[in-house]
Amino acid sequence: MRFDKDQDLKELLRSPQFNETDLSGKVMKRLYAGQSGKERFLVKYKVSVMVIAGMLLTASSGFAAVQYQSLKNKQGEVTYQVKPAKVAPVPQEEELQRWKISRDLGDKLLQEGSAAVFYVVAHNPNRQMDTRFKPVTFTDLSVLRSKLSGQPVVIADSLTGNYAFKSAKVSFKPVNMVNPPTAEEEAAMAEKLRKQAEASNQEYAMMPVELSNQLLHIETIYAQGKNEIAVTITKSKNEFTAYVDEKVDFTSEKVVVDGVEMIYTKYKGGNSMVWTAEIPGSTELYQYQIDDMSGQYLSKADMIEIAKLYLK
Repeated sequence: MRFDKDQDLKELLRSPQFNETDLSGKVMKRLYAGQSGKERFLVKYKVSVMVIAGMLLTASSGFAAVQYQSLKNKQGEVTYQVKPAKVAPVPQEEELQRWKISRDLGDKLLQEGSAAVFYVVAHNPNRQMDTRFKPVTFTDLSVLRSKLSGQPVVIADSLTGNYAFKSAKVSFKPVNMVNPPTAEEEAAMAEKLRKQAEASNQEYAMMPVELSNQLLHIETIYAQGKNEIAVTITKSKNEFTAYVDEKVDFTSEKVVVDGVEMIYTKYKGGNSMVWTAEIPGSTELYQYQIDDMSGQYLSKADMIEIAKLYLK
């Protein structure tokens, strides 16, 4: 699955925005991409009956025998897996165009820490809606911890190698994702917004929705000079699947840190460490991912030491 031929799709996948759009009858919550060095990560989170966290690595040259690693919980159930990019679900062109429009509307109209349901007239033959929301940015660690009080996540003071807290972007679930409307209610809402757009002669209509106090995603940045490390925590109901392009030079291996199985990946632009954790008293999972964003400055041993901070 190659995206380099379609500039519009590139822009869509670079958006650090969550979506609520239909893909194979399910709800896609997130299309996101970050860039580190010459390698790109395209990360998709699909939260519904199945949860997908897709990491698509692409490179201009080189080839590696992809190692399709997976992680399991204590019951032997898969919580994280890697698959070839060629089997990743491909959204229809109409869906992609609608996502792009609603993404741009969310970027333009929403304030930080707010959410809304958008109905886009164009490229919407099935009359679907997209939920868009903006994360809240924190630069004060004490304020961040206060906001996350009661959430079972660890926020480190600093990381191995004198990396200090710089900032964090936190996304909370909109209430319509916590308590989804029925199919009838959703259809009625879509029709109401469609008529609003028609009456106002606009290409869209929107309805603000509140954010719950349930954490969905947090990306925390730690810095040492110009070098940065990102620690990302994402909540989901089911397993994560990572889709990897084979045309990239990287190595991947399982490591065990304080009894927790993790996947360590080393590639041309940096390193990453991924693992999952069950949420006490819940059937949901957290996926933790550590990314060395500045290149090969951290060794596997360094990454392991950082991971240990989140296992307390």
